[in-house]
Amino acid sequence: MDVEPGSRVELTEVLLVSDGDSIKVGSPTVDGAVVVAEVVEHGKGKKVINFKYKAKVRYRRKRGHRQGYTQLSVQEITLDGKTEKAPERRTASTAPVEERPSGFAGREEEEAPAPTRRRSRAATAEVTESEEPVAEVSDETEATETKPAPRRRRAAASEETKE
Repeated sequence: MDVEPGSRVELTEVLLVSDGDSIKVGSPTVDGAVVVAEVVEHGKGKKVINFKYKAKVRYRRKRGHRQGYTQLSVQEITLDGKTEKAPERRTASTAPVEERPSGFAGREEEEAPAPTRRRSRAATAEVTESEEPVAEVSDETEATETKPAPRRRRAAASEETKE
């Protein structure tokens, strides 16, 4: 909307009006219904990411978008000449401050200890294995074991056959 914050706006296209007991639904709008609202602010919503992807062809397109909005505060609703004012809402600054519960411990009062990490299954298995006697392995036994010969490439094998 091209209206400055703090100004009033009349909305004449009202789709539904309810007064608690009765509900009036328009087809498409309710006749004689007008909503008067005050513009609070203009802003942008959360970012929505549009990501297109096609497998196996390296096609990726990423595009972001933030939708603009106007925040309104309803002041009064008029239906067939009968006007009803909206009740005032309490904001965070006018709300009464509640006292903390008796068992509450905030950061400024008491520093909580850091949580301990749990051991993984592998770590707990190592602990149980270490309780049993373990045979020591010497370096000499590792050297005597035969290792398979590394594979040769075809080019290297063909050069040997030519010689």
